[in-house]
Amino acid sequence: MPRSRRCAHCRKATSPNGAPVTVVAVRDGRDVYACSLHREELAAPAGDPLVAIAQYQDMARRRGAGR
Repeated sequence: MPRSRRCAHCRKATSPNGAPVTVVAVRDGRDVYACSLHREELAAPAGDPLVAIAQYQDMARRRGAGR
């Protein structure tokens, strides 16, 4: 299944300032992305280790795509 890098709330691919959306939670084994406007609303509890791992993996995938 293709990965959707869009905000889970508004479905935009970038934040209003042009920055890419980021992983803010992991639910049912899927990354939840959010723009800067919806980040707090969709975020997992602070310190969730799955979110940190998902963010690291997403960063690595984005870097690898540019090669």
